[in-house]
Amino acid sequence: MSEYQARFEKIGEQVEAWREELAVPGVTFGISVAGESYSAGAGVTSVDNPLPVTDETLFQIGSITKTVTATAMLRLVEEGKLDLYAKVQDYLPEFRVRDPDVSARVTVWHLLTHLSGWTGDVFSDTGHNDDAGERYVTGMADFEQLAPLGMVFSYNNAAFCVAGRVIEVLTGGTYEQAMHDLIFEPLGMERSFFFPHQVMLHRFAVGHRVGGTDGDGQALSPWAIPRGMNAAGGISCHVKDLLRYGAYHLGDGPPLLGSKSLAFMHSPQVAINSYMGSVGLAWIMHSHGGSPVLWHTGGTNGQNAILTLAPEHDLALGMMTNGDVGGKLNDRFNKAVLSEFCGIDIPAPKVIESTHDDLTQYVGVYKGTMRDVELRMEGESLIAEVHMSGGLPSDRVAAPATPAAVARCGIDQLLVLEGEHMDMRADVIRDEKGVIRYLRYGSRIHARQ
Repeated sequence: MSEYQARFEKIGEQVEAWREELAVPGVTFGISVAGESYSAGAGVTSVDNPLPVTDETLFQIGSITKTVTATAMLRLVEEGKLDLYAKVQDYLPEFRVRDPDVSARVTVWHLLTHLSGWTGDVFSDTGHNDDAGERYVTGMADFEQLAPLGMVFSYNNAAFCVAGRVIEVLTGGTYEQAMHDLIFEPLGMERSFFFPHQVMLHRFAVGHRVGGTDGDGQALSPWAIPRGMNAAGGISCHVKDLLRYGAYHLGDGPPLLGSKSLAFMHSPQVAINSYMGSVGLAWIMHSHGGSPVLWHTGGTNGQNAILTLAPEHDLALGMMTNGDVGGKLNDRFNKAVLSEFCGIDIPAPKVIESTHDDLTQYVGVYKGTMRDVELRMEGESLIAEVHMSGGLPSDRVAAPATPAAVARCGIDQLLVLEGEHMDMRADVIRDEKGVIRYLRYGSRIHARQ
């Protein structure tokens, strides 16, 4: 047994303990380091029809798909078919959102850096046919502009649906076929799929809501996201393929992109904040003690995934879970691997002692696409109440809002101290005059009312 394998298996024992603690039904995880890959699975695929999870069980990777979409677009750039700084309407002349000026000026680069500023979380089902992506983008004509174009990073699913439609126009086929031809096949990702009828031929995981009355969780439906949103989050694969894709971005795979294109994709394009870092082309990136780390997470209906790259240490790590609290398990695994293999320790946020006036300035109602966030004072404490109004699936009945205490953890940065959203961070965004305009919560902006 190699040194790497022994260290991986030690972390694997922790993963199983964490999985049981959090009541996540199943998990698959692995690392690729210095050209060696190790992976494992634990738990079950579904509480209703349980099969053991292995490292060949298929999970949904959700929004990690966005990095695949961006990688494919860079291939089209190198082929001379696409200009990242060209207007979207150069490729999609009929493209519209509600704001005509934004419709005319938005570029492909804005799409890949989450800077479009329009409503981003509308999970419309536009059918299963090959025109699903086109129909989704056509339906964006009434999408509201939440912030000026290019002003602020706000995570945007719809923007990547537009990117997927651009890929279709430039390749003359479907988005899914383009991903197979441009990414899956050349990288040898033989168990990476978009369609349920492909996934069902293999062992696959079902999403769950954790903490049901029987303690085992509840299997969730629908299983898949709408086809029209595949470019934003539609891939399912096993962890071996996820690591194969991650290793490619470390430079360990076939040369799909030239070194300059890959470096550009991995370079900071726009700063987000001090704790998230910056956005590249789809990838989120931060420097920890001078060592860059790139990452992306993904969440679908009861499934959560993470892919992290530490290029200076030639390491990629991946984890996929089938519980709605799986993000907590992903976070623990991510931190454990980065610490063990890279010596990178990501500090937990620290509460800053604050006066009544420090906290009162944030009081207000902040309106977003999926949720509204109310911040109010109760005595000397700042309280957050999150009212969900949308999400995936689009017909989900929102749970009643539960108030939770909030504290400052940095300049214009807030930390939820309790409840369902415990440890969630938010940052306050001001205009050039110092007036609070937005609360960025869950990486999305919410406009102050």
